[in-house]
Amino acid sequence: MDLNEIKSIIDQVFSKDGYKVGNFNFACPTSLSVDISKSDDSLNISFNGDLPTVKTKKLFIPFNVGVQGLSLSEETGTIKIKNFPDIKFSYQEKSEENFGSAKDQFDSDSFSMEIDKEFKDNERRRVAHTAFKYAREWLEVASQSQDCTAQNKKKLISQCEKFVHEKMTKSKDIEAKSAILTFVLIYFVLPAVINWVVKKMIEKYFN
Repeated sequence: MDLNEIKSIIDQVFSKDGYKVGNFNFACPTSLSVDISKSDDSLNISFNGDLPTVKTKKLFIPFNVGVQGLSLSEETGTIKIKNFPDIKFSYQEKSEENFGSAKDQFDSDSFSMEIDKEFKDNERRRVAHTAFKYAREWLEVASQSQDCTAQNKKKLISQCEKFVHEKMTKSKDIEAKSAILTFVLIYFVLPAVINWVVKKMIEKYFN
């Protein structure tokens, strides 16, 4: 990969339409700190500060995720995503499905019933169902990674918990009627509920 190809990639990443590889689309904020290095067989791009995003056409539940870096070789690439295992892809991807391998292997209805049995009060139950929604989104993406294996469950649980916690605290999903209740909800209830949901979900996925 020569300098002209590198410049072309960077120009596209910062363009309105983004940089398209297979079914993936990368887009960057207007101001971005980028570190670029070249190894014998790949071009490595790391992002600092505000992260660029990646999305795909065939998400089961569409959403954007932050990209920490890319590794591009002659035939394949690797996406380094915040709070996710690395995902490898091919430039010549023929399949029309991406980020969807988990949806046929996980019984969401059955898991929702388990949540209702575990959490008796309405507040925790609501938080648990919301956490499961985001955890399910996480699994849709993470299930495409070669690192999404039973041997890596501890790491996957940690990544999923961070993703779900960030999504919920940045949204309006955990509002309470007072500042005290909000504090208790965010710092005590939320971590405990997310931990239960994520651990149960990942254990069931691999079983």
